[in-house]
Amino acid sequence: MNDLETLDALLDMTKEAEELASDIEKSERLRLLVVEIRLKAKEEHKRLRRVRLPMETPYQLCMIEILEECDFGRVTWQNVSGLDARLRRIHEEIDRTIQGIKPNRLIM
Repeated sequence: MNDLETLDALLDMTKEAEELASDIEKSERLRLLVVEIRLKAKEEHKRLRRVRLPMETPYQLCMIEILEECDFGRVTWQNVSGLDARLRRIHEEIDRTIQGIKPNRLIM
């Protein structure tokens, strides 16, 4: 899976999670989506660290941003505050990264 496909998949999961986050009671599907988003970002971050580029790419920075937004510390799932805002920031970061990658793909 290339970077753009990964970002598209993460964006789809984030959009679904945003819709579920507006519910008063957080659903199990929402929890699973957030876990999946975090896991995918973590896997990509680990993979990219092995490459050891001299500078972090926008894609790498996006994965770091996702990991930071999905870090809830020791708060229980039901008590995560601002989840909808966190998901919105992830969504915006993924959109920015996709917009930065697409023009570069067309040049190549």
